[in-house]
Amino acid sequence: MAPDPLFDRLARALAGRYHLVRELGQGGMGTVYLGTDLKLNRTVAIKVLPPTTRAYLGSGRFQREVLLAAQLSHPHIVPLFEADEADDILFYVMEYVEGESLKDRLAREGPLPLDDALRIAAEVGDALQYAHDVGVLHRDVKPANILLSRAHAMVTDFGIAKVMEQVTGGQSSLTGAGLTPGTAEYMSPEQAGGAERLDARSDVYALAAVLYEMLVGEPPFTGPSVQAIVARVLTEPPRPTRTVRPQVPPHVEHAVASGLAKVPADRPPSARAFVDMLTRTAAGRRWGTRSRWFGATVGALALAGVGIVMRVIGHQPPASASSSGGGALVPGGAYKVGGGSRPLSVVTLDTFLIDSTEVTIGAYQSFLEAARLPPPWKRQPPVNWPVTAVLWTEAQAYCRWRHPAGRLPSEAEWEAAARGPDGRAYPWGDTWEAGRANAAAATDTLVPVGSFPLGRSPAGAVDMIGNAWEWVARDSVSRSGETLHAIKGGAFDTPPKNAAAAYHGWVPDDRATLWKTGFRCVWAK
Repeated sequence: MAPDPLFDRLARALAGRYHLVRELGQGGMGTVYLGTDLKLNRTVAIKVLPPTTRAYLGSGRFQREVLLAAQLSHPHIVPLFEADEADDILFYVMEYVEGESLKDRLAREGPLPLDDALRIAAEVGDALQYAHDVGVLHRDVKPANILLSRAHAMVTDFGIAKVMEQVTGGQSSLTGAGLTPGTAEYMSPEQAGGAERLDARSDVYALAAVLYEMLVGEPPFTGPSVQAIVARVLTEPPRPTRTVRPQVPPHVEHAVASGLAKVPADRPPSARAFVDMLTRTAAGRRWGTRSRWFGATVGALALAGVGIVMRVIGHQPPASASSSGGGALVPGGAYKVGGGSRPLSVVTLDTFLIDSTEVTIGAYQSFLEAARLPPPWKRQPPVNWPVTAVLWTEAQAYCRWRHPAGRLPSEAEWEAAARGPDGRAYPWGDTWEAGRANAAAATDTLVPVGSFPLGRSPAGAVDMIGNAWEWVARDSVSRSGETLHAIKGGAFDTPPKNAAAAYHGWVPDDRATLWKTGFRCVWAK
């Protein structure tokens, strides 16, 4: 194996801080090495920018670029730990994601199963929407920058991101003229044409191009050279996906074609809107900005649970209908539950799966359409928020609709998924730690599911604590004879004591009181 002068130089420069192991890969924006953080004893990925890029950016501009990426914290974005310069080498340190890139999987398998392609697109879209919401464009969305780990997608390389115009406030561009981040096959027409100002719709185009390749097996435009590809991007329409793969649903083909529109105004206005098109038919689609807050429409869904179940019999979910994050596996065995005001006990549970996130607005919409029910909100909130203001009976009906064995978790099952076998007080341990959950006024509102990945439970579920209370299958009766149902986990404004996994509250099936209460489903393995 030929010696790598850059590897040797970097290893010497970082000695005492990081131990370099081997090269992981190369790309247009640098070389990535596997390393070990010697202080924290963790495996990391270290990306080194080429000397030409350093000469253009300079150390100061590089630090500004990477600062943008360091502010991003999302379950589908690879975390960035550090950025620095050593021996005139610019580098940044990221979490090492075990698995493979989407590029590698496509090279090995070709077109992906439809469910996998749509799930990956939805997860990448969720990550992009989060980044766009805080003012950051990716500008180089492509299969090589999408890593697949434990069946989920993580977007990497926001290091070349450009601040949106409203964030820069008119300051000079970080990327500047003459350096065009991006890869021709996935580059939007306006980016390929050298437009100075891009917005979220450029990333939407790239995501649509990636989904096109997942469905068809190749990007929408190929050619013998970058110039030839760019010429096609600017002038030719893409070949419809259904001419190559007739099994692609018409609404998915329409979404991809819309995402690949030459004119940005003809595309979905956001990554969220693009994902919405993939999961909903044209009849149920709505675009446009959403109000941050939404009110419960009291009585809008005043239906008994049995009535709802009858309405959805024969309307099983389509392949793309799911909760936000798939299922987290809770192995069968003994689990410590209870505590606080309840006796501490040990229960034995069979293996089961639980939604890895709270059921989202987007997922619940498919149920409403199948059941022909009105939504429990006045104005639609973001599709990646947890759905709330759902009655206990409606939540049970949704779970049964989505999966033949689906249901709300028992209190013991919910605690097992949140606390692990050792019965810890919170998913991360026995003491409250700020920043791990959307609770204790970490924010003043609901947030997209998965926004607090550091609170992930031993089973792999997020938001078990905070964001929205969650229904469980435990009932009681008030002194007045009213049926009450248990809720767990707390909401964004719940203090740590009441957000502990052992705590539960009791509430009636009354929509007026449920605007901070959501749910997740369980089903047998």
